[in-house]
Amino acid sequence: MDVSTFEILYKPLTPPLGAGTEAIARRVLQGYFLTIANTEAFDFTFRIAFNITLPNPDNPARRLDGNTLFITDVASPDNVFSTSLTRSPAGGNRYVGSFVVPAGKTALVVLLPNITVPTFFATTPADIEIRGWVSLSLPCLFRRVGRFFKLTPQDGAPARVLLNAEHRSTYLPPGWPVTASGDLDFDQTGTSLTLASGMALNEVPQDRCFFFPPVFEALEPVLKRIPDALVMASDLDEVEAAAALVAGLARFGPENESLDAMNRVLEQAGLGVRLAPAPKAAGQK
Repeated sequence: MDVSTFEILYKPLTPPLGAGTEAIARRVLQGYFLTIANTEAFDFTFRIAFNITLPNPDNPARRLDGNTLFITDVASPDNVFSTSLTRSPAGGNRYVGSFVVPAGKTALVVLLPNITVPTFFATTPADIEIRGWVSLSLPCLFRRVGRFFKLTPQDGAPARVLLNAEHRSTYLPPGWPVTASGDLDFDQTGTSLTLASGMALNEVPQDRCFFFPPVFEALEPVLKRIPDALVMASDLDEVEAAAALVAGLARFGPENESLDAMNRVLEQAGLGVRLAPAPKAAGQK
């Protein structure tokens, strides 16, 4: 479900206006804050996606890569920090993260400019400006059922949640922290954002789940190493899912027994792809 728009900023409030205007040339540091209350009797794993407007021509200051800090806080665990949302697909405009909200608990999910860099305020150009919209869903969970591995719906889905979205902004004194002195004027504001549904109480839908073919015992250690980013991409269509599966498996080691088992699975899936060990370099045993 679509939640709201968002805008991440680290920018001057005004363009340069000349000498004598320094007092109004403050920088604004703005983040996105989403409160999610799980009203159900089940724990839920949520996928959050930040869909940005890609800059054209490309501008690193207008992408989430390397510029942002993703934080989740559910009291226990407290304040889980991450600087690496998964870009899905690679080079696309969608950045994905995940988090768990236990039954009856309330979580705060935050996206900020990455102020954990020690010299951020002193050396980072005040030119970060990223906007787009936020969506929520329930990803399928990766489980083994008998001789099958499959992505299964979550118990209790869809999830009824209470949502509140807002921007919180901090205004920094001119020149701080390099040249500022005396009384430092920090201000803060909070701005509520309109929810796409128009309601505080919402139902987060379950992603469509797809199945793996029968699994051979030799393949089990391989499938256990499938990256979280691949499992969390379970809302892809069949063609995209097959491509993601092959791309993920290509990262594994060349154990012959695992490759043989996987090739049988790929053949049964009708993907027309086979995995093979990489050729050894000259002089390699």
